Amino acid sequence: MTFKHPITCHVLNTVTGRPVSGLRCNLSKQSDNSSGHQLMPFASAETNSDGRIVFWNLGAANYQAPPASIEDFNEVASIGEDGYQESHDTVYCIKFEAIQELFEGDTFFPYIEIVFKIPAGQYGKEHFHIPLLLSKYSYSTYRGS
Repeated sequence: MTFKHPITCHVLNTVTGRPVSGLRCNLSKQSDNSSGHQLMPFASAETNSDGRIVFWNLGAANYQAPPASIEDFNEVASIGEDGYQESHDTVYCIKFEAIQELFEGDTFFPYIEIVFKIPAGQYGKEHFHIPLLLSKYSYSTYRGS
């Protein structure tokens, strides 16, 4: 059965008007620790032939792992140390890697990080879709549906 994670993305090359396939991405979650706020990678994926990531692999460096079950992903993405859904707003980041490879080294942005916040108690109740429209020297994003 195919499932879609609560956090997804879509990458389009606005120069060609085509989806970007095979683009490596990491998903991080902000963690509060003694040294302050840090983004900790917990999942990764590559965009599919339609330029989309609809499921993530747990483990930031393992691009070939089978997709995590939605239950495993949700546990890592939204459950706090006390075992309950985060009771505060949570900051996430999608890092789109190797943009320079897409444009054969002729780009201003070698990678792109999009940081966004999921309000307390909304994870799993809403879908968070992050489109990325990019060209050699610019990019744009918004909250999709």
